[in-house]
Parts: sequence; structure tokens; C-alpha cells
Amino acid sequence: MGHSKEVVVMNALVEFEAGKLADLFDEGDSLNIHMFMDMMKMPYDVQDKLFFEISSLESLDRSKIELIIESHGHSILNERLGY
Repeated sequence: MGHSKEVVVMNALVEFEAGKLADLFDEGDSLNIHMFMDMMKMPYDVQDKLFFEISSLESLDRSKIELIIESHGHSILNERLGY
């Protein structure tokens, strides 16, 4: 039971992060984008990859941003959960 609760919390976290990044990218605010990624505890090399991939999207689709975050942040998310 505890595991499914953690997954729901992590899904909510990724959804929040994706929404915030979509808003920041929409504003074109690269400084705040990187500051937010720092707050996400994302390594700089991963930040650059995320920035490039999100910038390459045709539209700022939050579900696509969620997938990008998950693909690059999976180990970070597991670290936050203590796996």
C-alpha cells in the first residue's frame, strides 16, 4: 500500500514540475528555468538535456514534458523515494 501512495505523490510532483516548466518556457525565462531545475536538484548536464529537449517540442505539451522529466530524472526520483 505504501508504494502506491509514493507513486501518486511522485506523479503529482512530476506533474507540478512539468506545469511549472511549461509556464517558464512559455515566458521564455531561461534564468528562472535553470533556477527551477536547480530547485529540482537536477544535475547541470541533465538540465542542459532537458532544456534542449523541451525547447525542441513543437508545443509545450505538459504530458510530453512529464515524459522528458521522467526519462532523465528517474534515478533522481528513486533517490528521493529512498530506493
